[in-house]
Amino acid sequence: MKIATRIDRMIDKPDSKLKATASVTLDGLFAVHGIRVVDTEKGLRAMMPSTKYEAKNGETKYSDIFHAITPEGYTAINQAVLGAYNFRLEQAQKTEVEITAAPASADSNGESMEDSGAEFTDDDAPPLPSDEDLGVAM
Repeated sequence: MKIATRIDRMIDKPDSKLKATASVTLDGLFAVHGIRVVDTEKGLRAMMPSTKYEAKNGETKYSDIFHAITPEGYTAINQAVLGAYNFRLEQAQKTEVEITAAPASADSNGESMEDSGAEFTDDDAPPLPSDEDLGVAM
């Protein structure tokens, strides 16, 4: 499966567990928006878009709108999103070094980093730790 990943927005708040939002396109046929990159106790994870609802007992619950059926599917999307996130971080760090007068949130063309729309595919992804390495159980 070909997974094209785009980081839609970087979150630059040190105290926030939410680090970015992303979208993926699967085999050029389906798009999934609203994937969150979250810093958990077990490391960074791609969290699928979900809806919030109240259960009969009054407890707040969340239900995924989109999710992988198999562990391999989850791993493929997780690695693609985290690879795109790490790539975007590297771009931002390089840009900050290159630009001396422009704000840190702009790239070398003066374009907002959130609006760059740069796409990243799984072919570009550096190797990432497996879910087992991160302690994620499926």
